[in-house]
Amino acid sequence: MAPRTLSIINLTIAAFTLVLGITKAFAARQEPGPTLKLTSSVLLHSAVIFLLATPPLYRATGNLLDAPNIAALGIDIATLLCVGHAHYMTLLWHPQRHSPDARRRAVRAWAPFYIGTITLMVLLYAYADLKGAAPPLHFAPYYARVPSVVALKAVYFTALTVAVLATMGLCRKVVLPDRPDLARSVRTCISWFTVAVGLDLATAAFTLSSMAGAVFRDDHHLDVLADASWIATILSGIAANQSLGWLVVATTRSDRRDCRRLKPLWTLVVAEAPHLVIPTPWWGDSRIRLDRMMLEVLDGMRILTPWMSSHPGRVVEDLATQQRQAGEVDIQAAQAAAVLRHAAALRRAGEPGPRSERTTLPGSDVPEDEQQAYLLVVARYLDHPLVNEALKGLTARPHTLENR
Repeated sequence: MAPRTLSIINLTIAAFTLVLGITKAFAARQEPGPTLKLTSSVLLHSAVIFLLATPPLYRATGNLLDAPNIAALGIDIATLLCVGHAHYMTLLWHPQRHSPDARRRAVRAWAPFYIGTITLMVLLYAYADLKGAAPPLHFAPYYARVPSVVALKAVYFTALTVAVLATMGLCRKVVLPDRPDLARSVRTCISWFTVAVGLDLATAAFTLSSMAGAVFRDDHHLDVLADASWIATILSGIAANQSLGWLVVATTRSDRRDCRRLKPLWTLVVAEAPHLVIPTPWWGDSRIRLDRMMLEVLDGMRILTPWMSSHPGRVVEDLATQQRQAGEVDIQAAQAAAVLRHAAALRRAGEPGPRSERTTLPGSDVPEDEQQAYLLVVARYLDHPLVNEALKGLTARPHTLENR
């Protein structure tokens, strides 16, 4: 491959992945979970791979570190780390291994493998007798007769194969915990991911073939396979970016949809308490916007506690029983919607809350990882016919009758 063509291709891909990775890195600062951080990290590592393989930067790195072929080692290490990222990300979507404890156990089991492999690769490179600088992408066939380089590549490709097969094995059973709305997008993402890691095996096959040609033919006619291996690497990077981009877009769409669905509940409980609103720039990440909306809603609910009465909830339950809707509606969500609407109305009217009771909002004790689903269901029931009918039958101050 002509150096100019290689440079243009590599710099174009590197620029795209670098910008996307930096963007996700800024967004990840506000994201409590690891998914966005991992996405950013793998994109930045991919950018490093393509930058190091760009001929001018390849040579500049060697001159800077006084090791002409050090960029070739950096490419292999960064590639292995990218696969390691993919390996870890599949744990987040695996039904039996996505819990924090299960992930920690998996990290403890696999960390020695990745750390040991990289350490051994560095030692073999340092021990190798390398004279002169190999052309970019041709490090393996150029030094195919150097035992340490052969050992380095054997270690690298063995580790890469093990990591890729382990990742592909996990990909077959992945799900996205607590996000069934993204199931189809996750399957598409995993399909691209599988293609990406599979192409890494093609890279290994092409590189080993070019090395075999240099040894057994005693020439470099098969060095074209080293170029083919880089094409496989480029396609792998594109597939990996497509995979991550697909999931990011799907997640963003889902988060924006949830923001719209949560808006009625947010308006109800936060409208009278503007001090709760956390400023969010219009260009902010949709996940951050959704998280802030949920925090504001929960704070707004707590502020409404003095005006909450259990009476609207009991009316909803009685009506559902009378109309035989108990099995058709989420009674707890409908009760919570009725209690919140009634409390907000009392607060707006300047009425005092019930003096003899302190009501706990139905469903408010859900675990933290289920709060989003809980709030979305409550928001959906705010204008439900059952809730409207229950509130229509209440007096402006039903709690005064209860307190007598």
